[in-house]
Amino acid sequence: MDFQDLVDTPQKVKTLAGTLVFLVAFPIYFEALPSLIDDEISSGGSSGLSGSLTVSFEETTTSLSETVALGDGESYDTFFDLAGEPELSIGFVELQVSCFDNDDPGPGFTDSVDGVSELSDVEGYSSGQIEDKNADGECSGGGNGGFTIRWDVIPGYTGEEYTEEDLDENEIRDLWDYGQIGRGAWIATITASIEAAPVAGGLIDNDEEFEITWTAVFFELGIESAGN
Repeated sequence: MDFQDLVDTPQKVKTLAGTLVFLVAFPIYFEALPSLIDDEISSGGSSGLSGSLTVSFEETTTSLSETVALGDGESYDTFFDLAGEPELSIGFVELQVSCFDNDDPGPGFTDSVDGVSELSDVEGYSSGQIEDKNADGECSGGGNGGFTIRWDVIPGYTGEEYTEEDLDENEIRDLWDYGQIGRGAWIATITASIEAAPVAGGLIDNDEEFEITWTAVFFELGIESAGN
């Protein structure tokens, strides 16, 4: 049988054309199949891992420390810029102000400090996810004086590993994804109250030194089968 015999009727021409198209398309399809599967997974076509899953948090800490001396009624504005690490989520931010009043004669003459935040430039403030806070504390002569304020950017964040039975991998990632919430300029104003005891020739204490420490904890989510 020669080529003319294969095309001597319209039906044979159609059959031959269909066969040629199949022979060309078949290997191309299977060559492209792996990339099609990868695209489907990356676009959310797969829910990822499911069943009993271990959820962990790989934390990265960013901090800023400074020291300032303030007299009675004096204030100081402290700034903490969280513009970096856009690919990570923020678990919490903490402001600690420490002071140690060891130069006054006793009770009734202990210095103190108060602080109030101004977070209008922080992502999530306008929606109420981030709120201003205030605190105060005495500069105890025994140490550990001052105050600490903590903002849970993700409510209930502890950084502790846990096991999830009900949600799949994508649902867990959605649960902990707060986008850029917490990015921006964290600002607080601290004000000193100096309780100086009068003595001959002047005052024992006319200012206090305050150590200011900002801390932000970022995290990357880890998810794997609980049996691993």
